[in-house]
Amino acid sequence: MGEPIGVYPILMNEILKFLEDPKFVKWVNKPSKKLDRFWIAYIESNESEKEQIQLARTFILSLKSKPVTESEKTAQDIYSAIQQAIAKSRVKTKRRTLVLTISKYAAIGLIFFVLGIGVTQYIKSPRLNQFEIFGKNDNNYPYSTLTLSDGKNVRIPDKESEIVYNNQGQIVINKRDTVQSGKAVIENDLNQLFVPYGKNASIKLPDGTVAHLNAGSSLVYPSKFEGSSRVVSLLGEGYFDVAHNPDMPFIVQTKEINIEVLGTKFDLSAYPGDNIVETILVEGKVKMIKQGFQFSSKEYILSPNQRAAFDINSKETSISEVNVNNYISWQKGFLLFETEDLNRIFRKVERYYNIKISYADPNLGLLRISGKLELKEDKESVLNVIAKTASVEIVKINETEYAIK
Repeated sequence: MGEPIGVYPILMNEILKFLEDPKFVKWVNKPSKKLDRFWIAYIESNESEKEQIQLARTFILSLKSKPVTESEKTAQDIYSAIQQAIAKSRVKTKRRTLVLTISKYAAIGLIFFVLGIGVTQYIKSPRLNQFEIFGKNDNNYPYSTLTLSDGKNVRIPDKESEIVYNNQGQIVINKRDTVQSGKAVIENDLNQLFVPYGKNASIKLPDGTVAHLNAGSSLVYPSKFEGSSRVVSLLGEGYFDVAHNPDMPFIVQTKEINIEVLGTKFDLSAYPGDNIVETILVEGKVKMIKQGFQFSSKEYILSPNQRAAFDINSKETSISEVNVNNYISWQKGFLLFETEDLNRIFRKVERYYNIKISYADPNLGLLRISGKLELKEDKESVLNVIAKTASVEIVKINETEYAIK
């Protein structure tokens, strides 16, 4: 069944309302505390307009964020034409206003086409405004935290946590604590599980999918999956065992890429500060799509035992055959590595134990070693194993800082 007649003009009209508002445009281009307060309050009191606001913001930022090319100049020209049409429409007859209004809608549609944004796909696509949801989490915080959609914060002091949504809609933590949200579950209610350095957690989502979160990671997910797909958002690293549902693809969003699956097992690492976003496929099949708006958004299909590495700086993706156990063993309590450099190994150890490791000589970080680390051992034992294997000296500065010599 097609869209009801008039649905796009209605949506476009609502979007134009914000594009015509100088205060809104200024907020998007040059935000200030005052403008933030105004528009956050506006969104909270006008929940029904949240989608249109997000689309208008994306529209303006897409014009602003890219290098100016011939295609971008065209987009800018079209945007100027829209503004001129808006101005003219205020002084024309009703008959002429209708024509100009239709022209404005057509111009907006053309801009989205030029920028590589499908209007229909964008409006219908399930998205979480995900990275506006992630709070300023402190990785040195002593607890994992589950923040529910009603604002309730549940502190989880255990080093390892297991969170399960049961059939009654209750949240059971470590098989002993039961949490009930303070309001009825509705579509698009968003929750966040934050796991700081030194901790790890697993969560069984409402659809039965199990996500294991590594140290220093956050997952945003809805209280209930509805619609045409199941969408969650990840900062950090997660291992997903996705419940099969061919009618509702499971999508993991990161700042750089999206991973779409029907039912499979895979690891996704997208830590802030890392230059590489890694996807490791264990079972099934996944589709990787770059985030952002572009003329051709290339898709990559992975098969089991493949690794897709997206370089944030070059925007290039490479795919290779790997031993998946070297990438997913962390969620079983140990690290496996084959000819891996110390830089990479120590980044994982730092996150797991919430410590800092520095080098007397940066070249030491390029040393490559192979082996297995039992993460359930205390940090001193693990560091001693690395020191012996790499033939380096690890000096303890204090309880959380170490130096490599």
